[in-house]
Amino acid sequence: MEYRFSEEKFKESFNAKDRTIKSVDSIRITHRPDGQFKLFPYKASGKAQAPIVAELEDVVSSFFREALNKKTEPIEYNTLCDDLLKEIDIEDEDIDYFKDMIQSLFFNVDNFVASNFGLYPYQTTTNNKSAENLAHFLFSVLDMDADACKKIEAAKNEYKFNVLEDMVIKTIESNKVKEAYKMADYFTVKDDIQKRFKSDFYFMLESGMTSLEDLANLLSIYYFYYVSQTCIILDQFCVGKRNGEEKLYYALDWEKVSKNRKCCEEGWDKLQSSINHMFSHAITLEILNQTDFDEMLDYISLGELAKISSFMDEEIAKEIEEAEKIYCSYVGDFKEFSSISRKEAGSKTETAIMHLYRCVEAQFLKTDRRRANQFYNEKFSEFCKERWVKNRKKSGLVLNLTERDVIFLTKICIRNEEKIRLIDLFKEYEQRGIYLDNTSKEYLQEFYTKLNLIDKKSDSGDAQYVKRIL
Repeated sequence: MEYRFSEEKFKESFNAKDRTIKSVDSIRITHRPDGQFKLFPYKASGKAQAPIVAELEDVVSSFFREALNKKTEPIEYNTLCDDLLKEIDIEDEDIDYFKDMIQSLFFNVDNFVASNFGLYPYQTTTNNKSAENLAHFLFSVLDMDADACKKIEAAKNEYKFNVLEDMVIKTIESNKVKEAYKMADYFTVKDDIQKRFKSDFYFMLESGMTSLEDLANLLSIYYFYYVSQTCIILDQFCVGKRNGEEKLYYALDWEKVSKNRKCCEEGWDKLQSSINHMFSHAITLEILNQTDFDEMLDYISLGELAKISSFMDEEIAKEIEEAEKIYCSYVGDFKEFSSISRKEAGSKTETAIMHLYRCVEAQFLKTDRRRANQFYNEKFSEFCKERWVKNRKKSGLVLNLTERDVIFLTKICIRNEEKIRLIDLFKEYEQRGIYLDNTSKEYLQEFYTKLNLIDKKSDSGDAQYVKRIL
């Protein structure tokens, strides 16, 4: 494969303006991520235009609609009642009672809501477009293939609806459901968590752990796991590993922490700087993918191409340097590109990529565009702070596990086994990206003991087991 940067494609994608239209000292392009290279599902807009998704209950229905290839129009209370009344024989004096029952069972104010698994795909589409975009992102990067979709369809078909639910679904299907438009897939940077996610997801489908809360918890865990690790991998440029694992330590919600604990030194603080680079990486990769190829290339892909030969390395580096030259020529309101030093990396290609990235980042941080940079990055950081981070005052912000999180994790880790060794349960946590230091492990053991879930009986006499939560 030969890498060639396309100036024409760049001009089109970045809406480049000629010098005859805009001043040479102005910004003459529009920074648009998620075009040629689909990395994250965020927009560089404020909360009013692109709301932040903090709770993933809003994502579940869109996730299931994508799996079942459905697009539902907003379901209106009066229209649904009228359609249902056409299908049944009912006395006039009972009509108001019937409508009140539909309201209480299926609506929250004006929104159709799903209270059980079988109705999730039909829930009223949220007004938050960000939630739909996030659902598609998770569906894509977690590798929900045709086999996964069949399992969801099978689980839905096995669900036992009552007579009224069945009537509602048939009415909606006849009027409000269309085939969904197929959106482009996102590029998968970290590729070793998808198998674990699907294993957990299938277990939940089979065991009946299908409440909105449970499914939102699962998506929250893997959303944070995938994006946090991807941010760290991106910061490693060409030497990043798709199956690499940067340990991120959590604390338990009810324990006290001190600054010298791993949860303070190797948790949120370790991740925050990488999150701050998300928009710069998204734009850098968008620039690098202005080619005539359909295949998306990230830093690791380009690094692998460069390893083919020293000649290939030099040619790719030259193309990237040309891309940087063209990009910088359109950013006329930033005058410090020439002062950005070039740091030598493991290859000429990586050196060129890193310098392009630093140019992109510098113009964001030192112009009015820093607000766009902030808006983009906060789409993930604010979710983290709302769902996974706790302010420990003097100890700062720390990744946090609540009792709810612990109980949920315990269920999906032990599954249908009667018990699991405590040490193996800690390993199961780690396979989902959650690390605890020895102090937190002791607090977790005490928590299980209080719930009467610790079984000390074993062949060795000293191993401790955690019993399944019923």
